[in-house]
Amino acid sequence: MSTAPILSTAARHSSESNEHYTPSMVVEAARIALGAIDLDPASCAVANERVRADRFFSYGDNGYRQPWFGRVFLNPPGGMSDNKERPVKQKCRETGSCGLPLPHAHEGVEASAKKWWFKLSREFAAGRVSSAVFVGFSVEILQNTQVDTPAGLAVPLDFAMAFPAKRVAYMRPDGAAGTQPPHASVIVCVTRDAVVRSRFESAFSTMGRVVVPVGAS
Repeated sequence: MSTAPILSTAARHSSESNEHYTPSMVVEAARIALGAIDLDPASCAVANERVRADRFFSYGDNGYRQPWFGRVFLNPPGGMSDNKERPVKQKCRETGSCGLPLPHAHEGVEASAKKWWFKLSREFAAGRVSSAVFVGFSVEILQNTQVDTPAGLAVPLDFAMAFPAKRVAYMRPDGAAGTQPPHASVIVCVTRDAVVRSRFESAFSTMGRVVVPVGAS
C-alpha cells in the first residue's frame, strides 16, 4: 500500500487516481499465505495500519528505487507513470493535473502496475524477495506483462493466481469502501515455496477460483 503519485498504497489504482487501499480480507489472506509481511514497498502510514508490514516505503522513500527483501505485500500504484515514477494524467501536460508545474514533459510513460510487477520480478529473481503477494487491480496485468517482457523475468501467469468471484471494493483514504469497482482483480502468489503456495490456495479460495498453471514456480 502507499500514498503518493506513483508510489502508493496497497490499493490505489485508476487512470486518474492512485489512492485506494487494499481491503482487510485481501490483506489478511495474504498474511496467512506469507506467514508475515516483512515489507510493503508502495505504502504509507495510514495504509500500513491495515497491512502491518514490519517496514514500508512511502512515496518520499521512492520504494521503486529501493532494494526489497523478505516476504513482500505489493499492491502497486495505478494509472500511468513516467520513467521517474511520476504520475501521468490525462492532459496533465496542459493542465498540470499531475502536480508538476507547467510546462513539463513525461518520458517513458507506461502502466504503473506493469512497472512495479517487473520490479518485483527482478527482486524475486535476485533472491532478495523470498515470497510475495501481488494485488493486481485489473486482470489486464496478465495481458500487458506479456508485451515487451524483460529477458529472464517472470510474468504473473507463471505463478498461482486468485480470481475473486466479486470485484474487489478497494478502500478510500477516508476509510470508505468503493461502491462500484471498475475492474476485476487478480492476486498473484510469487513464490517457489510449496507451503506458501498451498496456504495461498487455501486462504484465497474462499474469495473465488485459484488457478495454478502447470509447472508454476
